[in-house]
Order: sequence, then structure tokens, then C-alpha cells
Amino acid sequence: MSFRLPRFPMLTIFHNPTSKVSIEALRLLKRASVNHDFKVDLVQTKSEAPTHQQIANIVDYLGNGSIPTGAQLILDPEAPVKASTVAEVQKILDAHPQYLRKPLIVDWNKGKAIIADPPTKVKEIVKDVGESE
Repeated sequence: MSFRLPRFPMLTIFHNPTSKVSIEALRLLKRASVNHDFKVDLVQTKSEAPTHQQIANIVDYLGNGSIPTGAQLILDPEAPVKASTVAEVQKILDAHPQYLRKPLIVDWNKGKAIIADPPTKVKEIVKDVGESE
């Protein structure tokens, strides 16, 4: 007999604690977690980028399958370097983790990611957390 542990819904927020937009997005996400019954995984990314696998997934999620689009969206618009591939994004973020655009919210189970700027975009990703696909 085998069993599968239930997956408790969780959203990860890559957060900048000095950004008003990121602070507000985190506040809205925490409030929504009570009503939608999910956990918030808080990652403060001032000096460390996500792993290479996480970056590859996020680029795919942000671009809805379009790697060039996701590669542009994951990097801060102020970054002096642009990317169009996952490898380029990984190289940039390895050298300059501060170029990761935040607040970035990821639903790993659903394969979705958003940049929560403005913070009201939090509503888009929390509306179906935990629902079966």
C-alpha cells in the first residue's frame, strides 16, 4: 500500500524589503493566504539569486512558454544588461542578483509566476491557489 502526502498550497515571493511595492505585495499576499488557505514562502533576495532550475522555471512561467518574453520580464527594467535565453538570465543573475525583478510571486504547483507591480496583481495569482487543475 502506498500513500501520497497532500500538497499544501504555497506561493513563493521573491521580496525586496526596502521596496514599498514589494512590502505592499507581501502584505496583500499574507492577507490573501488567510482567505485562500495557502502558505507564503518568503525569499529575501538582496544578494542571492534563485537557483538555476528555479530561474529556468520562472522564465518559462512568466513568458507563458515564450523564453525570450520570460527572460525580459524576470530582469529589472533598470538592469543595463538584457537577456533572451535562460542561460543569459542565469549568467546575469549569478553576477548581479540585484537585477532580479521583485516582487516576484511563483506558484510552483500551478506553473505560474507574476511580477506584482502594481501590488494589486497579487489577486491574479491567488484566485485559484489550491484548486485542482
